[in-house]
Amino acid sequence: MENLEEKLLRDNWVTLEQLALATQEAERLNKSIWVALAKLGILTQEDIAIFFAQESGIPYVRISDYQIRKEVINLVDEDFCRQNLVLPLFKIKDILFVACANPLDTTVIDELMSKTGFAIEPVVANPDSITQAQDYYYGLKNSLFALESFVRKQRPVHSLPFYRVSERVPLNLPVWLTVEDDGLALHSSSPIEGITRDISYGGTSIGLNIFLFIPKGTIVMLEFRLDNEPSLTSKAKGEVVYCRMEKGLRYFLGVMFLEIEDAVRNGLLKLAEKTY
Repeated sequence: MENLEEKLLRDNWVTLEQLALATQEAERLNKSIWVALAKLGILTQEDIAIFFAQESGIPYVRISDYQIRKEVINLVDEDFCRQNLVLPLFKIKDILFVACANPLDTTVIDELMSKTGFAIEPVVANPDSITQAQDYYYGLKNSLFALESFVRKQRPVHSLPFYRVSERVPLNLPVWLTVEDDGLALHSSSPIEGITRDISYGGTSIGLNIFLFIPKGTIVMLEFRLDNEPSLTSKAKGEVVYCRMEKGLRYFLGVMFLEIEDAVRNGLLKLAEKTY
């Protein structure tokens, strides 16, 4: 079985020379290779967090992209968050999404579930960004964090839920996504640009690529341009049913339509037929 160091090489995160240098430094420090890679400046802490996110199948988020509501922050006490390097981000329906330095720590996840009474959906975040956000939202400064707690080797999660009500048809079309859900607030009010990837044969759901994690259950408004004329736009309301992380901080969203005019649905299907 390919180990994580081999995957670093295979995916061009490091060169063979850099890996050898980090291995020597890790032995000298009696620390993990991840600490050595960060210390030598070969990889940043964010690089390592993204790598672990991709290997575990758990989405990576930049906390600075979101505005965390006070009532969400108050769901988990500060001491627990600081001790375990976690931070509640948003609550969608009965699911609490929590940024974690080590989202595979099942003990912490179980405690969060017990403390809040909600289902917990962990996401990966840079440990430094978690402590900075804690300082910002709790009003206290604490520059210390334990990278070792993040780089513990645990069994990766290989499966993610997929939403498939029918066969899919390829569809390549610009799309603009706006969040219309009180459970999720972004710092920017501008629509998120993306590209559609496919649509179900019945036109009940659509897949699209964007550069921001949007949690499942979020209500969104999608805007399409179905013609070469920039002034002709069409909109549809939908619910995110899954969000899968792909390489390069890209995310693949499955959106089920909640409100869509027949003319818009037919226009999307007609464009898909042309490219199929």
